Parts: sequence; structure tokens; C-alpha cells
Amino acid sequence: MAKGFLNELNKLSKDLDRIAATTVYNGPKAAVERAVRDLQKIGPGWTGKFSNSWQIDTPDRTKKGTGAEGKPQPIYTPSLSGRQVTRSFLTKNKLVFSISNFSPYADQAADLAPFSPGLSNFDDDPIKPIDKVGKRRPGGVRGDISGAGGNRRTAELDWFTKYVRAGEFDKTVQITMDKVLRGSRGFK
Repeated sequence: MAKGFLNELNKLSKDLDRIAATTVYNGPKAAVERAVRDLQKIGPGWTGKFSNSWQIDTPDRTKKGTGAEGKPQPIYTPSLSGRQVTRSFLTKNKLVFSISNFSPYADQAADLAPFSPGLSNFDDDPIKPIDKVGKRRPGGVRGDISGAGGNRRTAELDWFTKYVRAGEFDKTVQITMDKVLRGSRGFK
């Protein structure tokens, strides 16, 4: 009887290790994937190149968007088993995920650098609705338009900074992690 109990205890221990390791990886993985979808949704979208130029760096690889024109395509990173997560954590001693955008005009699209026309074809209709029409002052950022004029934008001014600093990113992480943790409670 003691041998059966020890076998079950050993099995439970392995299950807990697997669940904990998988949650440590899959929670942040799901959160960064969701954050990229949020950024694609709230960011500018003229040709789709910027929206499709997000990338996610995982502990063991980088998963890039296509960088192609068209509607934003979500980015999914591969899932890892508990053993793979444990191995990765043991060799690197950390699990870090990061999000970036490899578009050559990413800083301009995020209103972090002065807008420079000519990097894209703005004569065509955008893939997202026009948010505002007005005039952009020389040397101004993409989203800073006012008054009357022919400049157009497809995302509000400082959309990226607001998402990162106003708590939307933190909220995305918290909601996603809560879902992952709730899902791991029902293990068998």
C-alpha cells in the first residue's frame, strides 16, 4: 500500500511540475500574443505593412509577422511542453518575452519620431478607417493633426504610448494570465 501511495505522490509531483512549468511559459506567451493583436487593432493601418511587422521574441526563438500589405495577421508562437520550458529555464535561468516592430518607419507610426512622408503610398485608401483629417505641422508626428487640411490618420495621436503607459498593456497581461491560471486549476 505504501508503494502505491509513493507512486501516486510521484505522479502528482510530476504533474505539478509540468503544470507549473507550462503556466510559467504559456501565460506570458498568451499575453504577448494578445498584446500584439491589441497593437495591430489600435495602431495605424494604411497598407498593413506596419501592422504585419510585429515580432515576438520568446526564450528560444523569434516569431515575426510577414511585413506584407493587407489586413493584420495575428502572430502565434509555438507552445512548449513542461519539460522544454524547464530545460529552457534551467539553461538560461530566465524566461523573457519581448515585442517589437521591424518596420523601417515603426517610430513614426508610433508617434515617437517626426513624420516623414514618402515611406508609403498614402494616395491609396487605407485598410483601416480614417480617424481624423487635418493639417500636420512641418516636423510634427504622424498623429498630430488639427484644423483644416488634407493630412489623414488611421489611429489617434500617441496610441502606442497610451497603450503601454496608461495601463492597457498591464490589463491585457493580467486578464490573460488569469485565464491561463484558471485553466491550469482543472488538471487531472
